[in-house]
Amino acid sequence: MKVWYVLMTILILFLPGPGGEQLAANTNQQNEICYLIKSSVEDNSWWQARSFSEVKNKLSKYYSEPLLSKVTERTWNFIKRPTDWYCKTTVTSISVRYLTSQKAIASATLLNTDLVTGQLQKGTGYFSLHKTIAGWRIVAADYHWEEKIKDPRYPHRRKSSNHHGDNQITNMV
Repeated sequence: MKVWYVLMTILILFLPGPGGEQLAANTNQQNEICYLIKSSVEDNSWWQARSFSEVKNKLSKYYSEPLLSKVTERTWNFIKRPTDWYCKTTVTSISVRYLTSQKAIASATLLNTDLVTGQLQKGTGYFSLHKTIAGWRIVAADYHWEEKIKDPRYPHRRKSSNHHGDNQITNMV
């Protein structure tokens, strides 16, 4: 008899009930969206692009119109001119705020690191996404850099201005 209760408990806990398939589908979509946002922020392969069309091809993995053209143009203009940009932006958390089968809205906590000075800056990215034939794509984005944080790894360094931030792809949208 105890075995029967254990088996029933396992079945009840692990078999999806009504709407279980929808919950799994939403979880998969949320995971896809989070991966896309993280990749779009952290991927810097566009640095290696040798032409406008190559930039657009690389960024089309993450963006769709109307944003793709705008980001591609700004990115290509940035690549073409000399720069001393030594920053790295990472995603520390993502929250999907709204999700349907075709649209999503998400926010991400971002951390921008000046690789020369060690200066950290916290920010938030807001993303509007649409489901396309190729998968989820970002169609609108807005970034707000909120506060500078002293990096504990570099306690001897002075705080510096974030003169690199105006040129970052994450600030250009």
